Amino acid sequence: MTFTYSGDPTTSLRNRVRFLINDTDTNDVLFSDEELDYLITEWGTNVYEICRAACETLVSRFSRLADSTSKSVGDISVSESFTAKSKQYQDLANSFLDRKMRKAPPSMKANANSLLSTNDRSVQDYNTDFYAGVHDNPNNIYDQRVPE
Repeated sequence: MTFTYSGDPTTSLRNRVRFLINDTDTNDVLFSDEELDYLITEWGTNVYEICRAACETLVSRFSRLADSTSKSVGDISVSESFTAKSKQYQDLANSFLDRKMRKAPPSMKANANSLLSTNDRSVQDYNTDFYAGVHDNPNNIYDQRVPE
């Protein structure tokens, strides 16, 4: 289990992820290099998706721990609430989704085949939501006109 961080997020994707999720302290390691490499392999080069997956992993890690721990030695006492940490990383995961959406918002896509009239269309994909001429059935009894 190794931990490396150069201090420069521009040198590697792993350093960028460590920087964004604040996993830069060698005394308080959140992920090993191998764990981050797995997430990078799983999610590709999208740093915000990798960070979001890392934060969701931390949410599950801290959620399963006891709600709070306290230790005292003499007059000094230290307490830690894992619920607060879990909430913090859930908020951070949501912020990475927001960052990803701001950086690359979704774009509208139309099926070019669905924009053609019924006679010109070659139906190869029936999974379209809408196509022009959907009601152009000449055998439809409701569209038949009574001759005058």
